[in-house]
Amino acid sequence: MNKWFIVAISSASFFLSYFSRLTWSVVSTFSPFHPTVQEDGTVFSLFFVGYIIVQLPAGILADKIGTRTLLFFSLTGIGLSSLATGLAPNIEYEYLFSFLMGLSAGWVYPITVKMISSSFSGNNLGWAMGIYSIAWPLSIVLVGAILPVISIIIGWYSGYFLIFIISIILAFLSLKINMNSISKSNSFSIIISKNVLLVSLAGFLFFTSYWSIALYIYKYFVLITANPYISGVLYSLTALVGIFSTIIAGWFISKLGVRNTLSSFVAIYGFLILLLPLSYNPALLGVLSSLMGFVRFIITPANSAILATMGKENTGSVSGTANLIWQSSGIFASYFTAIVITNLGYSDLWIIMGIFTLLASIIYLGIKV
Repeated sequence: MNKWFIVAISSASFFLSYFSRLTWSVVSTFSPFHPTVQEDGTVFSLFFVGYIIVQLPAGILADKIGTRTLLFFSLTGIGLSSLATGLAPNIEYEYLFSFLMGLSAGWVYPITVKMISSSFSGNNLGWAMGIYSIAWPLSIVLVGAILPVISIIIGWYSGYFLIFIISIILAFLSLKINMNSISKSNSFSIIISKNVLLVSLAGFLFFTSYWSIALYIYKYFVLITANPYISGVLYSLTALVGIFSTIIAGWFISKLGVRNTLSSFVAIYGFLILLLPLSYNPALLGVLSSLMGFVRFIITPANSAILATMGKENTGSVSGTANLIWQSSGIFASYFTAIVITNLGYSDLWIIMGIFTLLASIIYLGIKV
C-alpha cells in the first residue's frame, strides 16, 4: 500500500471529523431554532462527550486489531449522524445527533495517527504529520468560506448534507487500505507515564483556549463587524495561512525538536490571543487572525508527532489517552466560555484563554523525548 495514499485517506478522514464538529458554530446562526449561547454550548458539549468516550477504545483497538474496519465504520457514522442532524426538527434532536456525531468522529484521530506512525519514522514522520494536519486548517477555512454562503442560498442544513455525501464516499475508499500494524506489547504502562500525563495536561489547557476561539470567535466577529460575510472571512483567516505553516511544520520540528517546537509556538499563540481585545478594526483583526493561523498550525502536527514519538508501536493507545484529555476540554470550554461571555464579556474571555495557553507552554517543557 502506498504510504502517501494512507496519508491522504488519514488527512481526509481527519478533515471530516473536524469539519463536522465546527459546522454548528456557523450554521446555528442561520438555523430556525435560534439557539441561545447556552443551547449552543450544550450542542458543542454533547459532541465532545460522545467524542471522548471512544478515545481509549479507539486507540487500544487500533493497536490490537488494526485500523481499516474501524475507520470505515467511523466515517459511516459521521455521515449518517450528519444526515440526521440536517433533518432534525428541533434543538432537542440536535442535542442527540450532536452526541452521536461525536461518538462516530472520536475514532478518527487515534486510528489515523496510528496509521501514519506505522508508515513513517524519523524526519519523515514530522513531514507526514504536517501533510496529514493540513486537514485541520483547511476545514476551518472552508467552514468560514462555504457554510455562511450555502446556508443562506440553500438552507442551514446544507452543510450537514455535504458532510454526509463526502463521508460515505470516503468510507468506501478507506476499504482500499491494506495495513494492520498490531502491537503485542502491554500499552498500559506507557499510557500512564509522566510524559503522557504532562502532554495531556498541557494539551487540555491549550485546547480549552483553542475551542473557545474555534466555537465562539465567529460570533465575536459578527458582534464587532455586524457583517456575517466579513466575519466568515475573518474566521477563515484563523486557519488560511495555517495551510502553509502546517506543511513546513516538519522543518521546525527537525530543527528545534518536537518538544521545543511545541512550547515555543504555544507561547506565541498565547500572546496573540491576549491581543484580541485590543483589535476592533477588521483589517487589524485580519492580520491578527492570519498570525494566529500560522502559529496554531505549527502546533497541530507537533502535537501528533510527539504522541507518535512517545507511543511508538502503542501510538494508538497513547493518542487515544492524550486526545481523551485534550478533547474533554471541549466540554469544559463550551460551558465555561458561555459563562464568561454572559457574565464578563469577550475581552475578559480572551485574556483568560491567553493565560491558559501560556501555562500550557511551560508544562510542555517538562516532557522528555
